[in-house]
Amino acid sequence: MLKKIALIILCLCLVVAAAGCTVKKQTEPNTPTEPEANTIMNDYQALIQKNPGVEEVADFINQNISSVSKEDASDMVDQFEKIQKKNLPQFESMFNDDGMQNKINSEYKSITAQSDIKDADLKELLAKTKDSGYKVETAEGSFFPIIDYGFYKNFSSYVTPDMKDYIDIMAVESDKVPAKDAALVIGWDEVLKRALNQEKFIDKHKDSIKVNDVKELYKKYTTFALYGLNNTPLFSYDSKTLNPKAREIYFNAVADAGDSNSLKILGGFLDLVKNNNYKLTSEAEQYRHNVIKKLGESSMESSSSISE
Repeated sequence: MLKKIALIILCLCLVVAAAGCTVKKQTEPNTPTEPEANTIMNDYQALIQKNPGVEEVADFINQNISSVSKEDASDMVDQFEKIQKKNLPQFESMFNDDGMQNKINSEYKSITAQSDIKDADLKELLAKTKDSGYKVETAEGSFFPIIDYGFYKNFSSYVTPDMKDYIDIMAVESDKVPAKDAALVIGWDEVLKRALNQEKFIDKHKDSIKVNDVKELYKKYTTFALYGLNNTPLFSYDSKTLNPKAREIYFNAVADAGDSNSLKILGGFLDLVKNNNYKLTSEAEQYRHNVIKKLGESSMESSSSISE
């Protein structure tokens, strides 16, 4: 009898021990130790010091970003963006060498359809461009590379919330550029939508390492909203009258301004215009000039405080 009781107790102990091991295995975090993460970041800095190709840096991040903290991952991405910007002129020159523009033009349908490209040099360049986080854009009959922020989506789940939001904002920019040939290629409603998203980022992430970049972008979109562009002016050149489509969209937007400073600024501008039969006056001109000037001063103050 005692032997049976002892055997039952032993079995129960084994079951409990096994269950404990299972729970520990399920709940134990699958994250690297701090020394491992430090090694990765040290290797990353050593790689950057060697002035590597953009493709090599992108590959390193893809291989290692899941094994570091969100803060370190964000630092990786921030440095990668700087490397891309630094190397962009080199890629631009490659697109202009050896009649590459003609090759792109002749196979443009294959490029956009992502089907087989016949020319070996072109195929190699496009592969290198893609793997380095760039994409091909066109304007005024020319083809050139730009940073493909859609490429950064691969990193979004590993970075801090502000960097993720920054990637989302910039991916919109590279997926559909706002202007070509001195004309807006997005609607006035999209101009406002992007500006409002940028404003939200600035309000939400005041201490982000990317806040100044977004402030510059926000200034550009506020300029779009208040001025338009040479080939898409907000006010007609002859009658100085507000664009009818913009007028409709803008007044609908400011009717529900909420806490948005952007829409309040736009509302003040529209009040001036409305009082003058929707025409651009010197008063309205001065108003929008002051708005852009103030945004520029705000960006400069932020940059100055960071450098200090």
